[in-house]
Amino acid sequence: MLLGGKKGFTICPSVQAGVDFTSPFLLESWPVYVQLTNGKIYGSDFIVSATGVIPNVEPFVTSNPFDVAEDGGLKVDEQMHTSVPDVFAAGDVCTVAWEPRALWHQMRLWTQARQMGYYAAKCIAAELSGESIELDFCFESFAHVTKFFNYKVVLLGKYNAQGLGTDHELLLRCTRGLEYLKLVMQNGRMKGAVLIGETNLEETFENLILNQMDLSAYGENLLDPHIDIEDYFD
Repeated sequence: MLLGGKKGFTICPSVQAGVDFTSPFLLESWPVYVQLTNGKIYGSDFIVSATGVIPNVEPFVTSNPFDVAEDGGLKVDEQMHTSVPDVFAAGDVCTVAWEPRALWHQMRLWTQARQMGYYAAKCIAAELSGESIELDFCFESFAHVTKFFNYKVVLLGKYNAQGLGTDHELLLRCTRGLEYLKLVMQNGRMKGAVLIGETNLEETFENLILNQMDLSAYGENLLDPHIDIEDYFD
């Protein structure tokens, strides 16, 4: 089952009377305002609306004994079973209840929902045929590819240093109007990456994240535009 989530804000075309204008975001006129679920209102030039943050489980939990995770999702095991027999869940509606791999984390995105749905279908088919199935490779390391303002955006592994603590470093390369690259390194190993633009490095960096090769000797050369890193690690 693939289900979306609920938005955590309301778009306001204009500010209603009684709003506290002491906020620095409301001291001047803005094209559009957003009211958050905590009641705060912010002005902005534009708003990017993203859904799927809150699992939409209400239609299922009212009369069924589903185990629900702290974030509100239906708990699923490594074969995408819920706590209710013969019921599987995938996508934004569910929360993985197994210990995830070190470089993977659940993030309610359409790409991850698609992967979960595909894997859930395989799990259902395997169960019907009495076969066992191993956890899909897509759960080894986080990966998401999209476009934002016509720029290709690739997020890999712990791209925002999620859960790495303070003992990590960032390597950056930025070419104005063309590309932005950020590598998350820890103990000489690549833990995550953000690639914006046509870098053609996503496959190379994903492999380096997966195999956890010691890259200490390369340092900032990993992002040197004059070095063909893709060919070097081929």
